[in-house]
Amino acid sequence: MMPAAMRGSQRGWISAIALLCAVRVAIPLAALLASGRALPGLPRYDYEPTPGDAQGFYSAAREFIASWQRLGAGLLVAVVLALAAAVVIAVRVWRSRPAARAWVLAGAALAASLGATVAITQMSSHTGAAVVGWPLLWGLVMLPYRAVGLPLDPDVAFGFGLSLELAAAAVTVVATWVIGLRATGRRSTALAAAAFMALWPFLSGLVSGARGWTNGTWNVDAGLHLYDEPVSTALVAVAVALLLSQNLSPVGLASAGALLSFATAVRLSNGLFAAFVLVVLARRLGARRALPYLAAGLSFAPVVGAWWPKGYAALVDRPDIWPPHPFSSDYVVRSWTESLFFSPRAALVLVPLAVVGALVLRRSWALALLGGLIAVNAVFYSFYANTAEHPRFLHVALPPLLVLWAAGLVALARTAARAAPGREPARITPS
Repeated sequence: MMPAAMRGSQRGWISAIALLCAVRVAIPLAALLASGRALPGLPRYDYEPTPGDAQGFYSAAREFIASWQRLGAGLLVAVVLALAAAVVIAVRVWRSRPAARAWVLAGAALAASLGATVAITQMSSHTGAAVVGWPLLWGLVMLPYRAVGLPLDPDVAFGFGLSLELAAAAVTVVATWVIGLRATGRRSTALAAAAFMALWPFLSGLVSGARGWTNGTWNVDAGLHLYDEPVSTALVAVAVALLLSQNLSPVGLASAGALLSFATAVRLSNGLFAAFVLVVLARRLGARRALPYLAAGLSFAPVVGAWWPKGYAALVDRPDIWPPHPFSSDYVVRSWTESLFFSPRAALVLVPLAVVGALVLRRSWALALLGGLIAVNAVFYSFYANTAEHPRFLHVALPPLLVLWAAGLVALARTAARAAPGREPARITPS
């Protein structure tokens, strides 16, 4: 039985994380309530339900809702019955065969993917949404509301979408805490990283200046523009938290694979990190033990494939969305020197502490995952034409970056404390 002191300590940490989640959610809500004027320390926000790419996501979400009516009664009943049968089989196998639970998860993810793929076949290719993962999620929560005949317009959809975005932001704070704890073994570092994540809407301005808030960057990060970045970041952060478990079970591997698979449907570049994880898992565990991750990691491939001709392939003739030459080595320097957020000032604030954090992080598996996520996204988007104007593309790497940042800050603080008069000689201790 857990001692009372330990239970009290655990409740204290849980309360602290809950408070950070509340803070993270309260910031965009305060900006929304103050629409039309700037709050102290934040940029001005003007309410608009579907700005920019959000219009395409909203159109795709409505198409997803309407697609079920286009299936026809016979096919719709068949899909519902097939999904219901899959649920019944999954529950029975889960209960009767614990050793097969990883494959149950992979199969459940595939069944959900195939059901969504059926709907995608009935969706229009003129929504303007390059990817479909976020519209599927947004449309799914609005489906019961619309099914009972209630009216749906951008303002109503904003309420549903914002709720999902704020939930994703809170999940990211919790996931950052878990990543920090499992990567460093220190609750103080984990709490610092979660606090940085919760306060990022404030910190981003201090790190990069007001220029880093322009072009809707702050609105997207806060969740108020209803773009896919907050959901993408939450999915990847939870997957990383699962992969950092000390006892990496087949169920954990399958769960992480399914999350990264859906994250790829939300933002295609997440597939590169998913592939990177597969390689390092195969080297660390062996190819056979990595199979649950691979199976679940491929589960949403049908969704990605079905949407491709209606997403990016349908936008190649729109230079306002898809540049004529999207990838080139010519963009590498400009992606960083002209970035709205990643200015020399931001690099000076973020990079040195993160490097210190990486140096003191002695857990090689954690360093591989955190460093890999940062590196994969930084390298990929260095070659992309629009990265300088849209630093939000790199937001998915923020949780691991802040964990390393916190690890570096805590290590330096501990070193400074030991260097104080009357203390032993200073040395940087590993996390």
